[in-house]
Amino acid sequence: MDESKKLNVIAITDFTDFGDAAVRYGSVVAAIFNASLTIVGNYVPHKKLINHKKRTPETLSPHFRRSLENLSDHSIETILLSDPYTASELYQYADETNTVMFVIAVSSQKNRTTFNRKKAFSFIKPSRHPVLVVGNQMPGTDIFKQVLLPIDIYLNSKEKAMWAGYFHRYYQAPVHIVYSLFKDEFLLQKVKDNLAFVEKLYQNLNINYTLHPITPSVDNIDYHSMKIAPQFQATLTVIMMTRYRSLTDLLIGVKEKKMIGNPIGFPVLCLNERDDLYVLCT
Repeated sequence: MDESKKLNVIAITDFTDFGDAAVRYGSVVAAIFNASLTIVGNYVPHKKLINHKKRTPETLSPHFRRSLENLSDHSIETILLSDPYTASELYQYADETNTVMFVIAVSSQKNRTTFNRKKAFSFIKPSRHPVLVVGNQMPGTDIFKQVLLPIDIYLNSKEKAMWAGYFHRYYQAPVHIVYSLFKDEFLLQKVKDNLAFVEKLYQNLNINYTLHPITPSVDNIDYHSMKIAPQFQATLTVIMMTRYRSLTDLLIGVKEKKMIGNPIGFPVLCLNERDDLYVLCT
């Protein structure tokens, strides 16, 4: 990945309050990473659903136009794509434009915005780029100044740790590492091994971090991190999506189901476990 080429952020809007929030969060991420912001105003899940009606600046709401003016005032290069784009076309566009992440706003209820949970999962799972999931609340002034990194027993800590660490590298945000103190020695050792890896990585990269053991242990440390975020004034948690679904996942849902489209709109950065996951140079 060539960081000499300007970075980019892609925010998808449907011009609802959810879409407006996605654009606003996208602008914050673009400012943090010194990136341009591409706003997609006509996302369609499949080619057969394409509506060739384009939105022009004249047809946009006054609120959205004010958002564009605000981006211009803060010298964030903004590209508004009014042509219809499918998910596969956006993945390709992201590869071509050095995109850091997608930003989408998700509702737990149907018909409130483009992305309900089911549609969000369908968009996130094929993406090699991280997807930041938010709700319909606008970001506060403290957004992304404290970041959560939940560590569990699985061997995918490197990707999560790298992305949480980028918010320190680009924004000096401390990383709060949360993990369960299991009574089971086998599980506890797995957590300790992952912690040792993350600590060594962060020490080598000079990432500011603190450790927060959780006792009694919890089954879903990702979800728990969101619940305890106020203790650390944290406004983002970084998670890995489930790669292989078990029978339990099929029956009750994957562990991240509660987090995507969560009722409070807490921001969740979703990463897929894959060999070609997009990363920045360190």
